[in-house]
Amino acid sequence: MAMSGFGELLRSLRKQNKVTQRQLATLVGIDFTYISKIESGTMDPPAEDKIIRMAEVLRVEPEELILAAKKVPTTFQKLITENSDVPIFLRKASELSPAQWEKIKEIIQGEEEDENK
Repeated sequence: MAMSGFGELLRSLRKQNKVTQRQLATLVGIDFTYISKIESGTMDPPAEDKIIRMAEVLRVEPEELILAAKKVPTTFQKLITENSDVPIFLRKASELSPAQWEKIKEIIQGEEEDENK
């Protein structure tokens, strides 16, 4: 079985942070052989709580790892179900052009810059 996107990312982040499979497993609370199997793509990614712990150890945003695992973060689920505009946006998102996505990105980044001032 080929290495998964999640497994590749996990291995890369782990090596970048100079953390062994055994160290990561101990810090996350799972068996180190599971880390090996995740990285090689022979096992699916763990549950969200374990992925969040991995993100903390590897110093990345939890959503980055959760999305790489092809899961929807709980924080996103809440946003989708509690804001009636989000499902409407998501239905239309697949129809947006690259230029429209770029405009959305500019708006979002502009908002972040305003908040940081």
